[in-house]
Amino acid sequence: MSYADDKFLRPKQSLKSLGLLRENPLDVFCRLSIAEGYENERVDLNELHIALNGLWCDHNVSITWNSASEQLQVFLIFESRTIGGRSDNICRLISLLNERLSSGHFDYWDKNKSLVYRDSISLRGGANLKTEQAMDMIALALDAAERGYPASQYVIWAGKSPEDALTSALVDLESNK
Repeated sequence: MSYADDKFLRPKQSLKSLGLLRENPLDVFCRLSIAEGYENERVDLNELHIALNGLWCDHNVSITWNSASEQLQVFLIFESRTIGGRSDNICRLISLLNERLSSGHFDYWDKNKSLVYRDSISLRGGANLKTEQAMDMIALALDAAERGYPASQYVIWAGKSPEDALTSALVDLESNK
């Protein structure tokens, strides 16, 4: 039990809300994937993988649903691994990238030396996910990846500073539109 639950800061489910059936929000992403022609794989009831084509590479998105916390999470993990000694520059780059995001954020997972974009939405109280919300989450993840991936490659493999890498990535992105 969390502190908020212990102090009664979260709404409790009523008998009325328990009787209502709620659609699994991953079903919305499944329908969206089919409509848009995205490759997808339903790993289980609470996890879906979607493959998105990008300018620089293909992106694999994992979407998870936690029914207990009523939290939907989107993860986009960059396939490239960082090479030794560059994690400080990657962390600085993440800070610069996060300043430009309207939703979600980048993290560096030291365990597998990967850059990851994360976003989440709370559907507490029995809220249903709308198709437009799912489309926004996918679009925001793809937009963030198209900025973050080339910038991270410039830092990791070209040895550029985070500031120069971000500038180069944004210029490259504009020229490819």
